[in-house]
Amino acid sequence: MKAKLCYGDFYVYKLFDQSSCYYPYCTVPYQSFQVSGQTETSITLRWDNVNTKIVSFILEFNGKDTNISAPNGDGPIFYTITSLTAGTKYTFTIFSVFENVRGKATNITAVTAPQNPQNLRQSTQNESSITLQWNKVNNISFVLQLDGTETSITATDGDGPVTYTFSSLMAQTKYTVILFSVLENVRSSGQKLTVVTAPPNAKNCKASGQNETSITLQWDKVNTNVSFVLQFNGTETNISAPAGDAVIHHTVSSLTAGTKYTFTLFSVFENVRSTGVNITAATGMIFNFFNL
Repeated sequence: MKAKLCYGDFYVYKLFDQSSCYYPYCTVPYQSFQVSGQTETSITLRWDNVNTKIVSFILEFNGKDTNISAPNGDGPIFYTITSLTAGTKYTFTIFSVFENVRGKATNITAVTAPQNPQNLRQSTQNESSITLQWNKVNNISFVLQLDGTETSITATDGDGPVTYTFSSLMAQTKYTVILFSVLENVRSSGQKLTVVTAPPNAKNCKASGQNETSITLQWDKVNTNVSFVLQFNGTETNISAPAGDAVIHHTVSSLTAGTKYTFTLFSVFENVRSTGVNITAATGMIFNFFNL
């Protein structure tokens, strides 16, 4: 042990091979070197102040030294390293410094947050499920959050997109999903997407009347938020839901007499269609009595 008189009014002591002391001259133990946060391009480190103005620090990483002065007060010290690469592991070494003499080194390894997945999209849906797809990010894992519930997903082998299906959902419902990339338990900032399940098909769909050139269809309204698309002969007609609970009637005209037609009716919610229901009906025949 060595003693040293400092500024004429107090002594500090140098202790050799003390596991609890990180200074060449030991006054206050150095501890709590840790990561307090990270982004894709930065890592913030935290450590306890030594509770004296005569100790500074040197932070070493990537072969470079950074001098850090101890702030006033007894609170912890925070230091942010910027301009880093996303999804990358770094090793940092901290030294306490007393009168230009470095103390014992303390190392920590930390990673920057990975990049968000790209091209998150709703690929398919029905009344009770939604399938999502997104591009891979260097074979790392993911966390998918649906209305607060989280699911961990491991990336599959190969170069194709990652696919995941949520099931047991409610029909005609809007959901918010957030997708995170995860590297060594560090998450990306997250990519948000609003998705919807398909509405139910209309009920009691039928032909309620026809003549030689038109067919009238009818069906029950689904609800006020659901419109319809009627498809036949390669054409589509948009039909708004009327007010109230009345049965919906729609007449298709300019048809050919004595012809069978197949109509497909879709319910539509937030631009998402139901599976569709088919209605088959025929126009009436034209009889020429003068030729009888």
